[in-house]
Amino acid sequence: MQGKAPTIYDVAKLAGVSIATVSRTTSGGVVSAASRRKVEEAMAALGYRHAADRPRHRGALALAVTDLSNPYYTALADGAAAEAARAGYALQIYASDHLEGEGGEELTQRILAHAPEGAVLVGSMVEDGEPELLSRSVDRLLREMPVVTLCPRVEGMGGINITSDPSTATRKSVAHLVRLGHRRIVLIGGGPNERFRSVRRDSFYEELERLGLPLQSRGLFSTGFTPQSGEVGVARLLAAYAPDERPTAVIAFNDMVALGVLCQLQREGLRVPEDVALVGCDNLFFAPYLNPPLTTVDLHAYEHGQAAVSELVSAVNGGSTFHYSRTRESSLIVRESCGASLVRAEREV
Repeated sequence: MQGKAPTIYDVAKLAGVSIATVSRTTSGGVVSAASRRKVEEAMAALGYRHAADRPRHRGALALAVTDLSNPYYTALADGAAAEAARAGYALQIYASDHLEGEGGEELTQRILAHAPEGAVLVGSMVEDGEPELLSRSVDRLLREMPVVTLCPRVEGMGGINITSDPSTATRKSVAHLVRLGHRRIVLIGGGPNERFRSVRRDSFYEELERLGLPLQSRGLFSTGFTPQSGEVGVARLLAAYAPDERPTAVIAFNDMVALGVLCQLQREGLRVPEDVALVGCDNLFFAPYLNPPLTTVDLHAYEHGQAAVSELVSAVNGGSTFHYSRTRESSLIVRESCGASLVRAEREV
């Protein structure tokens, strides 16, 4: 190993088994006698020690995000790093989209292998997949360290949970557009298996129903999370509706999707907000600089990262690790893309 500490991947390779088998062996899970023997022999040959047997990396915290190329996660990580530094901690950052493993298994193992004093989990690891798999991954981490999750609450999941309340964010967007006179509204973006998206979808339809608007069977285009997802969503929208039935307002799943929606609408010769109003979500750094400037919901990503690390540091230093959940409020930032200025101008005439 040339001085490097052996990892679970080295053990799995030498034993000829998967990292999942090594993980189950070291955590007391169910494996065959033959596989257990191979893993134990490989561990002995390599001098591998399980995370529970290794000393903690004092002064280190882990932050697992989805993808740092997304400005939302960059802002959140920046807030987390600032709070960690203020409290005297270093931050280990993991981009979970570059890892594999059902239910975040590989990511969980990597965090355990690096043995920080605590972990914050946000993004695909805690928003995708089956709740049971997520709870299992979180429970494995909780046996070694305090954990804070940033995601919609999962029943029965341990650790400290903070959510930005995607339901309220969507309801604010719908209510604002309805106040401006819109009656045909669609939601573009999000993935098919993501809990954050399902909360957004449900609250979208519930708010339409609460306000007495007809539910549109084609009101949701689950195309993804990128600008390209917004372009595809607009193409599908235009193909699904006749011109005289076309929605007058779009709520984009996030500002990255809204960027693609805006570009594609303009390519199609549609004006924002005169022909189609647009509302995003996240209040990313570029939102005020688009043409027109983007109305969006601010989920306060930077403050979210700060709050998560603050809670984690408190737990690491003997504070409460009681399993609880709390919600941070979102804010609607009104700019020109929703057409509010047009409505005001009409009322003043």
